[in-house]
Amino acid sequence: MITWQTRDDNRLNMRNPDKRVLYIFVAALLISASLEMNLASGATYGSYIFKASSTPAVNGLNLAANETFMIDEWRREIAVNALGDISANDYYLIFNNQPEEINQLTFLLPADASGISLQDAYGDYSKDLMLISARGGYTQLNITLKRVLKPGERNEFLISYSLPSSRYITKGSWQDYTLELNLTKPEDWFVRKFSLIISLPEGAEVKDFSGIGYKAERQGLSTKIILTEHDLTEFDNTHVTLEYRYFILWVAFRPMIWSAIAALVGAALFFIKRSLHPATVVKPVSPSILRRFVESYEEKRRLSIELESLQREFRRGRISRRRLRFRRKTLEQRLVALDRRLAEIKDQIIATAGRYEGMLKDLETAEAEIETLNADIERVEARFRRGEISADVRRRLLDEYSRIKERAENTVSRILLRLREESM
Repeated sequence: MITWQTRDDNRLNMRNPDKRVLYIFVAALLISASLEMNLASGATYGSYIFKASSTPAVNGLNLAANETFMIDEWRREIAVNALGDISANDYYLIFNNQPEEINQLTFLLPADASGISLQDAYGDYSKDLMLISARGGYTQLNITLKRVLKPGERNEFLISYSLPSSRYITKGSWQDYTLELNLTKPEDWFVRKFSLIISLPEGAEVKDFSGIGYKAERQGLSTKIILTEHDLTEFDNTHVTLEYRYFILWVAFRPMIWSAIAALVGAALFFIKRSLHPATVVKPVSPSILRRFVESYEEKRRLSIELESLQREFRRGRISRRRLRFRRKTLEQRLVALDRRLAEIKDQIIATAGRYEGMLKDLETAEAEIETLNADIERVEARFRRGEISADVRRRLLDEYSRIKERAENTVSRILLRLREESM
């Protein structure tokens, strides 16, 4: 007697052969449906969307069962500068052509890639969203998407990194170099368009390239090697070798060109200006005029110092207010007369020789600064007498003002000394 037992039907009565055949048929149907569903769908791991049971057709190509991750465009740009440093950018345009959302991706970068940074169409990625691990012949970058890639959506990714020149560039003779790269991609990737762009430093000359179907472009003094493949399922040649010739003195070529251009422009402007504006004859200033200016200015400084001393004597109570007024009025009248005389002499000097104009303006600026500092010092003393500031604040302010005033007085002394020398 044949019986069919399950965990829940141990007591099932199997005496009726029709019911037994029916149960066997239903169970077979359920098992068959379950197997078909498992074959038709797979799990998502990292950058792999699922394992297909059939062979899909993309752009007229029959793909293998596991090549279902769609990359619309992948562009890898390698740039070698004049010093041999290598910088790289990987650009990806990824399309989700599957019914599931994608929340993780895996990228394969060249070995020993460093300084890795990532951004997509929504912004930069922080380090905590990236997991970098070194493999045998490549660097694996696992990322967690900030915004999941829904079915039917596209997103762009840009990965920037640096490569060690000691690993990728070998030097033959004193001007011959060889750049070697390995191309690696995940097995499940189908790339509609792949581009490898290698930019050489200015002045470099390509000797040989192992790629097939490449083109070399000249952009000014720079050379670019561009290798393009369409509907890529796997690389025909994973090892790329570029031999080029580069003279190290090309590093200084561009600065020398700009220096030469600047020198030529300067010389042209000089000769044009000289032809349009003939050199004027410089008339020397009479030494007597310079001497009168210096003597008048020194007398003005002496009277200003005497006026400051008179005011200090009054504050200390050593002279009366009546004497202060009388003496200050006399000094101020003499200062007004000296200012008028100095203005006339200064106009004569500038009219005769314009080269003194800047020097006399510096003298006026220093003089105005000294007058302002004297007023500031008077205000500090008044505030201290009224008890508005402490002795420490007074001393600190007076030290600062005195230091600035001393610098301005040194400027005045230096200009007067130069004028005195030229008046001899």
